[in-house]
Amino acid sequence: GGKDYDAILIVYNSFVNAAVYKQAYKVITPLKAETIEGDDVLGNYEFEPDDKAEGLEDLYEYLLASQLYHSFMDGACSEQSSRMTAMENASKNAGEMI
Repeated sequence: GGKDYDAILIVYNSFVNAAVYKQAYKVITPLKAETIEGDDVLGNYEFEPDDKAEGLEDLYEYLLASQLYHSFMDGACSEQSSRMTAMENASKNAGEMI
């Protein structure tokens, strides 16, 4: 099918360690069967069915789903780490007040 976009940009929080996360982004562009110069991409491989463009479209869908899942999991890990650190600091401060 026709695509109405040139690329997909995913912005998410990336886990670094228990105290730190950073904002990150990924740019995912559609896979193409040929390069701009007209060279065949993956010319040494056979595709079933023989339509390489369809095979690359299927691979692109898998790539996009995998990258979205990774971004969601990385963001969830960052959130849980931040919550853990916040609760640890709150418990420490409450202990000092008592």
